[in-house]
Amino acid sequence: MASNTQLPKYLSIGQASKYLNIAIPTLRLWERKGIIKPIRTAGNQRRYTPQMLDDALAGKKPAKPVSKDKLIIGYCRVSSAGQKNDLKRQIAVVTNFCEMQGKPFKIISDIGSGLNYHKKGLKELIHLICTQQCSQ
Repeated sequence: MASNTQLPKYLSIGQASKYLNIAIPTLRLWERKGIIKPIRTAGNQRRYTPQMLDDALAGKKPAKPVSKDKLIIGYCRVSSAGQKNDLKRQIAVVTNFCEMQGKPFKIISDIGSGLNYHKKGLKELIHLICTQQCSQ
């Protein structure tokens, strides 16, 4: 294995295979078997951290993936009732984004100042986060 001091923070699949001295198809197989869980870029390319690779080589399991039943939360807020049309547009955009993720989601909306921490929707959002009922 190479020294971590000279490595970039994220390694491509080719760099990772050289780091571990294994073939690229082996890394893909490890991913299918759940031995390693690479980070995916916006272009869907695999990226690995040196720690992730060391853990896989040592036989440590990757972090548990987010349960499929956890929600993606979209929080939309405007500061006054006069901006209800803006809120509707926000909700439409966030809903569209969440639908494209292909996962269950919930949209929470509020009307009120960003300085007011007693909003019903904000409290619901914080509750969902604290009870680990959401993934994003």
